[in-house]
Amino acid sequence: MQLQGIRPAAETISRRSPLGDRIIQGLIVGSGVAVLLMLAWVHLGLGALLFPPAATSPEMVATAGPYVVTLHASSGQFVTGDGNAVSFDIRDRAGHPIVDAMVRVHADMTTMAMPVPDMAATARDGRYNVHLVFSMAGPWQLVVTVTAPGQVAVRVTFAVGVRWR
Repeated sequence: MQLQGIRPAAETISRRSPLGDRIIQGLIVGSGVAVLLMLAWVHLGLGALLFPPAATSPEMVATAGPYVVTLHASSGQFVTGDGNAVSFDIRDRAGHPIVDAMVRVHADMTTMAMPVPDMAATARDGRYNVHLVFSMAGPWQLVVTVTAPGQVAVRVTFAVGVRWR
């Protein structure tokens, strides 16, 4: 006895429309392109072009341990590249300048790992000067380590915004 209306599996024919195939292909390609664009957006820091970080104050003060450290950005704004001359005034709590310290500056991008070498500041006229190089626009953190003779090393942190040139 054979049931009518039931076909064996070998006789089943797939009926897919060419339009449906095109739509699926378009969704797959479109999704891949969207993912690549998002990765490029984040990796290249392109968001800082449309939404630049907040402007950095040309003078900032931080206190740590026995020191008051004042950052002076000569350009008034940090930019990508090497045109960032920065100086630091370091004073004790009584306001006396510390002129014989060793000062190192480490820059960290807060949104992604961007390797930047530490920079040693050079002392001149009671100020410690350094030229910082930023490879990408966005929010950065400057960690300044002050080591004075006979004192424990102290770190102060400054949050800065770097813009594209």
